[in-house]
Formats: sequence, C-alpha cells, structure tokens
Amino acid sequence: MTVIRSDTPGQPLAWPQLILVTAGAYVAFIVVKTAYSYWKKVHTPLRRLPGPKGGHFFFGHMRQLLDSDTLAAMHGWAAEHGDTYVIRGIAGAYQLVTTDTRALTHILFASNIFHKSEGRRKQLEALLGKGLLFSEGERHRDQRRIMNPAFGHAQVRDMTETFLATAAQLCELWNDRCNDAGGTARVDIFDWLSKATLDIIGKTGFDYEFNALNDNGTRNELAQAFDFVLRQKLSRWAQASILINEYVPTLAMFLPNPLSRNMANGRAMMDRICTKIVQAKKQEILAELGGHVEKKSVGGKDLLSLLMRANLAADVEPSQRLTDLEVLDQIPTFIMAGHETTRQVILHATQTTWALHKLSLYPEVQRKLRAELLDIGTDMPSLDELNSLPYLDHVARESLRLNGAVGYLGREVFEDDAIPLGAPMVDARGNTISQIKVQKGDGVLIPIRLVNHSKAIWGPDADEFRPERWEHIPSGASSIPGIAPNLMTFIGGPRSCIGHRFATAEFKALLFQIIRRFEVHPAIDEAELSGRSGLVIRPQLRKDNSTQLPILITPVA
Repeated sequence: MTVIRSDTPGQPLAWPQLILVTAGAYVAFIVVKTAYSYWKKVHTPLRRLPGPKGGHFFFGHMRQLLDSDTLAAMHGWAAEHGDTYVIRGIAGAYQLVTTDTRALTHILFASNIFHKSEGRRKQLEALLGKGLLFSEGERHRDQRRIMNPAFGHAQVRDMTETFLATAAQLCELWNDRCNDAGGTARVDIFDWLSKATLDIIGKTGFDYEFNALNDNGTRNELAQAFDFVLRQKLSRWAQASILINEYVPTLAMFLPNPLSRNMANGRAMMDRICTKIVQAKKQEILAELGGHVEKKSVGGKDLLSLLMRANLAADVEPSQRLTDLEVLDQIPTFIMAGHETTRQVILHATQTTWALHKLSLYPEVQRKLRAELLDIGTDMPSLDELNSLPYLDHVARESLRLNGAVGYLGREVFEDDAIPLGAPMVDARGNTISQIKVQKGDGVLIPIRLVNHSKAIWGPDADEFRPERWEHIPSGASSIPGIAPNLMTFIGGPRSCIGHRFATAEFKALLFQIIRRFEVHPAIDEAELSGRSGLVIRPQLRKDNSTQLPILITPVA
C-alpha cells in the first residue's frame, strides 16, 4: 500500500495538501484522457478519405455549416470531392458525410452502432427531458412502442378537423388584415404559422389551449416557458458552447455555459405546468375506465391521452411502461417536433413557411393548385379527401424535398464498423474502396437536404421547385432510406420521425385553407432572404438577421 507523505519525514499530508494532490491527479487524468481521445479521433481510418482543406483551427468546418447556407456548403464540398467525403469537426475530429444511399441505409438502420453522442443527448435532456428524442437503445424502443399507436393513420385522421379549423381561424385573421389594408396586406408568415401550429399541437398534442392566435399581446405561460428554452438568440460564444458540449464534453466541464441557467429556469417552469397536465390526464383516464385500461379504450383523442392510455394498458409489461417522468417529458418533445418542424414546410421557415414562399414565386403552380382545391365542395374535407388530391400531394412532397426544416443530423460511432457503399469510390490515396471503415468515436453527418437535392437522384433540375416531377419519380429515388417514400426529410430506420403522418396531414390542411382563400406574392426580393442554420433552418433577412418571412396576401375574388 502506498502512503502519501509530506515533505517532513513521518508526517502525513495536511488536508489542503491532500486536496491539491487529488485535484492535480484528477486534472492530469482529464488531460491524458482528452489527449488520448484527440489522438484517436485524428488517427481514424476516415483520414484516408477526400475532403476540404482548411477550416478553423479548433472548430474545423463546423462553423461553415452554422454561419452559411448548410446546403450550399455541402453542395460545394460534394462538387469537389464526390458523394462521400470527410470534413473536420471540433478539435480536428473527422466527420463522415455521404449521399450514398446504401451507406445511409446501413447507418440509419444499425442504430445500435450509430446514435447520438453523449454530449448531444445531454443537450437534449436539458431542452426536452428524457423523452423520445433523448432515449436510445432498448429504452427508445419501449418509448416508441408505447407511442406508435398515437401517431397511426386513424388517429391522425381524427385530428384533421382541428388542423383545418385552426387554419381557417388563421385565414379569418388574415382576411381582417387585408380589409384593414384595403385589399392586399403584408404579413410575416413565419410568425403567423408559428402561432397556428403552436395552437394545433396544444389541442391535438395534449388537449391544451395555447391561444397563440388570440394572444392579444399576452403570451400563455407554457408558451412563454417554451420560448424561454427554445427561442433564445444565440451569441457566437453560445453557438461555440453548444458545439463544444456536443463534441468535447470533457472540455465543456471547465467552460462557462451561457445557456444552462436560462434553460434550467425555463425547464423548471415547463415541468411545473406539464406535471399538472399529466396528473390531471392520468386521473381522468383512470376515473373514466375504473382503473382498467385497454389500448382500444375510447376517450380523449389527443396524443397525450392516446399515449397514456397505451402506457396504462393491462397488456403492457411493467418493465416496458414509461415512467411518469418519461410521460411528462414527451410534452416538450411534442411541442418541439410538432411546432418547429411543420411550421417551416409552407414557407422556408420550418416547413409550411417555406412552401408558401415557393408558391409565391411560382404563380402558375399556385393557380394550378388553387383550381384543384376549389373543386372540393367543402371547407372541411376529411384526411382521405385531402390525400386524394394529386397536385396537392405533389406540391407537398416537392416542398418537403426542397425545404426540409433540418439540414443534417449528427451521429457518433459506438463500435468499430465497415459501412458498405452502393458504388465504389477512390480514397485520398488513390485506392478504390467498396466500404468505409470507421472506429468507435468517429462522427457521421447525415446530409438530409443534400440527398433531397442530389442531381444524381433527381436530375439536373434538382434545385428547382417542380411539383410535376412527382408524376414520374426517378428510379434512383426509391433507394432513399426514408420512412416517407423517396424522401430523406423524415429519415428512416428505428429513429425515423414518428410524427411524419401528423406533419404531412397538418401541412396539407394549412395549404388547403390558405391557397383556397388567398393569392400569395413575394414581398421581398429572393436575394434578401437566407436560411439560418441551427436546430431547424429558419428564414432570415440578410439586412438585419431577423427571423421572418414577409409575403403579400390578397383574398381570392
């Protein structure tokens, strides 16, 4: 046994000295661990692949993905280096980027090997708790198994009336604006669609009234908490802190986090309100059904009711049930996924925003779509009726392809693997290879928008908005590993977007009501607009970096 001694023979170390020795040993351990991790990351087999040179000495090429148009950056690298290449991440780590659909299929379906990094999961836990977006492995499968019934076709069909009614309410407010303006009004569709989709996810998600469209300048308390957590303006240091937390968590331990306190305060507020919602919903279900719950039991049709009914069902193994905390953490997940992603499909802000923007630029497409929508003899069609409209479906798919709200997803390799390629490639040393070797700790970026814009798949006009392409889908698109056929937008595999039916139905309902009632025209020049990268790709005006997307609306005569 080793005895720690002081400089004076026979005398043990005093407590201050012992603390200093222990702290020094701990710091030395962290330094050695970080140095070894760095050495492993820069001596990966990925270093043999082609890729862009340069980049920031510490942040590599990651700043380019955040500071500029993500798609433009990845397009430029792919044009120079091919479908598969590497970029440098934080502290020199290599990040694999590929549009090879066989490789992507392997990455997405081998979820035991490729999943979120621990740093990324900690960030998601701070934002959303231990919900579906946080969980991995067996616990993710349990949560998904319980939640799947709430997102089925029949359940989304029942929610369509709420989608349409909220969209109609939005149109009435826009009509008032047009009347006040004498015919044509300028509106920020990103802001308005944000309010509409927040109201929709509140009602359909957990039977909660946000009243965002009728806020009269006063935000609902839960909406305020949500904004506090997820809508903070990020300074340069805040963005850097997020990257360091995700990719070098040991280093992040010693750095101040400018977001942690705000997130903690916002999360505490959200948890307090959501706990009341969950407790009330659970008591309501048990009282209604006398303590015996079946998955097929009737009752509330919001997502939370359906989720809790499935979770409390007698045929669910106790070990597979979600804890009350996990149920609670699904609420901010519902808000984040249902509110953020769908909102910009219409115009270029999170999905509904970007689509409207495109329609404002293509008046012939807009007129053709409006003619089809006006042929429906009702303002409140069923989901089956919406899905029977071919041109609406083509416009929706083309908008989802071109303007998906998420540019790319990050994964970490958790065990050594060999990723098969659909087509051989030449590495940086001139060797032809048919698989890519990766080692534990390597990073992978799944380039969602790059795949959706691939000229190899979609042809030379891949960057153009042309809904008619969906009448004759290119054969190569069938290899895209997405849960929505021929699209990478909702990804595929065990971690594909569980709410893809919800998002598509909501998107179609919003377009149905808006395009039937309004002509939309550009309010700004296309050159004034950019897509700001981040958790989602939002519209931003170049002149002042404000998040908005103004368009002109005129009621249909």
